[in-house]
Formats: sequence, structure tokens, C-alpha cells
Amino acid sequence: TNLMALDFHRLDNREYLFGLDDKNYKNLDEIFTEFKNWTGIYIDEYGDTKLTIENQKIVLKIIDVYINKTNLNTDKQKTVDILEFRTLLKYFSDQNFDIEILGD
Repeated sequence: TNLMALDFHRLDNREYLFGLDDKNYKNLDEIFTEFKNWTGIYIDEYGDTKLTIENQKIVLKIIDVYINKTNLNTDKQKTVDILEFRTLLKYFSDQNFDIEILGD
């Protein structure tokens, strides 16, 4: 089984939005590390994190910088995971949902 490393929920009503498994999480590690450098917030697969709309937009900015400076053909699966994550996050930040991320 592929256990989910992180579950993303709406903060206001706890509705489940999506999950990342360990592989997705590893592929996003670089993005999360950069986010920690920018904000001091660590998105951790064992802890719980809140992502305000503002912070979601910071993650999107970090992803955009990454996409612009990286050869996306080097690791296709990583690229796919990052782009899928970007699409989800963009959707929810556009809906103005604060997100709660629950680790296992």
C-alpha cells in the first residue's frame, strides 16, 4: 500500500481535499525546503501545518521559479508531481481556502 504522507484539508470545515504519498512528498521536498527558507514554516510529513492563502501563493511562486530554472526532462515524474501539486494549490488558493496539512 502507498500510505499518504500528507493529507490536505480545508481549515474551516476539515473537508478532505487531496493527499500526497511518500513518493510525491519526496518529489516536492525541494519546494518544501525552499518554502521553509522563505517562511520558516516546515511542511513535515509527521506534523501538522496550516497554510494560509498567502502562504499557498508563496509556494506557487517557489514552484514557478523552480519550473523556470530547472530542466524539467531530467526527472519527469518529479516534474509531473510538482505540476500537479501546483494545479491543486492554485485551485484552492483561488477559492480562498486556508489549508490544514495533516501528517501521519
